[in-house]
Amino acid sequence: MGTRAYFMVNVEKKSCQNGYQDMLRDLEAIPEVKAVERVSGACDLLVKVDAPIRMIFVANKLMAKEWVKRLYVLKVEPFKGDDYQGLSIDELLKLKRVIPAETT
Repeated sequence: MGTRAYFMVNVEKKSCQNGYQDMLRDLEAIPEVKAVERVSGACDLLVKVDAPIRMIFVANKLMAKEWVKRLYVLKVEPFKGDDYQGLSIDELLKLKRVIPAETT
């Protein structure tokens, strides 16, 4: 498993002439992109990435697209065993429901 991250992408509105079709094709062509969600709020697209090396290379690929106005990177940092020390059983069970299990 490489570096996991989410990219919050703001889209140039003039690039939305035919909806998001061209953008989705561009994103599908990037092998590190695992999922794309259209969202409303702080950004227009949420792009899930699993980069085998450094995520900056994927960010550079996205920034080269003319439809990208702004890009924010949220790097996924899994909890470590030390992070759970001192928690009660009830607290651990609550965390288990909200934190996805690591898949290998």
